[in-house]
Amino acid sequence: MTKNSNIEKALADYDAGKISRRGFLRTLGMLGVGAAVAELVGMSSFGAVKAWAAVNGAEERAWALAQAAAAKATKKTLTLLIPTGSIGNMTPYADKWKNELGITLEFIEEPDEVVHTKGMQEAVAKTGRYDIMMPTAMSYPDWLDSGLIYDLTDWVEKYKPDIFHDEWGVVFPASHHAQLYNGRVVGLLCDGDQITLLCRSDQLKNPAKVKAFEDAFGYPLAAPRTWKEYRTLAEFMHDPKNNFYGSLEYRSRYYSKWMFMQRLASKGRLWFDQDMNPSFNSPEGLQVLEDMLAVNEFLHPDSFSFTWSSNYNAFGRGEGFMNIVWPSGFKYSKAPSTGPATTGNITGTVMPADTLADGTNLYAGMFCWGYGFAVSRYSANPELSYAYAQWMTSPTISADAIPYLGGYSDPYRINHMLKPTPRLVETYTEDYLKILYNNIVNTVPDFCLPGGFEYQDALDKEVHACMTGEKKPKDALDAAARAFDRITRRMGKDKVRRSWFALTENLAEPIKKATGRAGWKL
Repeated sequence: MTKNSNIEKALADYDAGKISRRGFLRTLGMLGVGAAVAELVGMSSFGAVKAWAAVNGAEERAWALAQAAAAKATKKTLTLLIPTGSIGNMTPYADKWKNELGITLEFIEEPDEVVHTKGMQEAVAKTGRYDIMMPTAMSYPDWLDSGLIYDLTDWVEKYKPDIFHDEWGVVFPASHHAQLYNGRVVGLLCDGDQITLLCRSDQLKNPAKVKAFEDAFGYPLAAPRTWKEYRTLAEFMHDPKNNFYGSLEYRSRYYSKWMFMQRLASKGRLWFDQDMNPSFNSPEGLQVLEDMLAVNEFLHPDSFSFTWSSNYNAFGRGEGFMNIVWPSGFKYSKAPSTGPATTGNITGTVMPADTLADGTNLYAGMFCWGYGFAVSRYSANPELSYAYAQWMTSPTISADAIPYLGGYSDPYRINHMLKPTPRLVETYTEDYLKILYNNIVNTVPDFCLPGGFEYQDALDKEVHACMTGEKKPKDALDAAARAFDRITRRMGKDKVRRSWFALTENLAEPIKKATGRAGWKL
């Protein structure tokens, strides 16, 4: 029998119950099937035969396109503009592209905040220096409108990366917020950047603290379910004399806006109303700033200067009880090399809810950053570049790539969280992967709009000024609102409004209802 017929027999036998799951995985491994593919096929509710034909397809279709495009390419290098810290998820595959396709992958790393600017510079210079670029979703509107990148929709329809698949597609609404602009696919997501809350599980199980907390507050010590409970826990656990702080929540420039935005969303407010009026300079926005200011005294002293990496390092050293971070923060905290004090001592939870006027709790987190692959219009090899993007983000290759500690890419497909491979479970734990899924379905998008980077910087500047005491809350929010109005006029109100409607159309239903988005009319 041939290798393919042996695989087909194993699939059929497994569906018929003739072999155990362990025997099935062992058989596929002996036949050269990668662990990520075998695990995904073995756990699919579609059945192994159907799942094999489907899930392996996105990778195979991309590889077939790459082979054809590489054979006719005169330029045998693909140059990738990537953010610093992401390379570890990509380098493990460079040899395969070199040895099997004759294509050298050249990685150009730039700081996170510089990638957008480099792209806009290329839109003017048109040098063809980059083939593939890895921006956040906030870059797509300006990059597409400037002619820098391709609309990928036709390629997506032809080569089927399965980004909207019911079992292994990108989780909704990130599938739309982080890949679409005005309903068109402009990037393929490779990094599930949602914010979640981490706690020290050993502190939650400490008998003395369990008793003291319940005696003081009348309910069990546990991860916070609401922002009120979060504030209570930050104060209760705060022990600065022993270099242990209530929380490591960011207050530094460039990060402050996200801490504000995800709290604001949980109060049922978005960044604009349906007429593009800023809606954060409101009673809800003022309350958010007051709540943040009230927590400041229980934060790590470096919260006002943290970068993502210094934050991860401080938490991993054991310098605090809670942390609001991206999933890579859990990955780094769990690994002994980067989380010496937190390995085996962390638990996660969805972002805390806020209680609305009707008494219901609204859960809303942030999907922010969220890197993806875009294809430059000035690339000498655009189809080969697209093939790379689809191959790297396929359900199978992405499940293998994400667990590498040397990169900060995080789960984003359904199979990453609900049908994880052993490596994903080892890296994140099965419980935390389920938390990621339960959190991501209620996330709100970043400023994925024309002028998005200007909006986010204007808000961040004013929130940070409030946190440092330079401005009063109302003054800060009013100043940000005036800046937003100027940006909207310059970008064109009708243009931004159409984009805002398309972006917010894909909010989770509870958030659409609470924010009033369900009743908006374009």
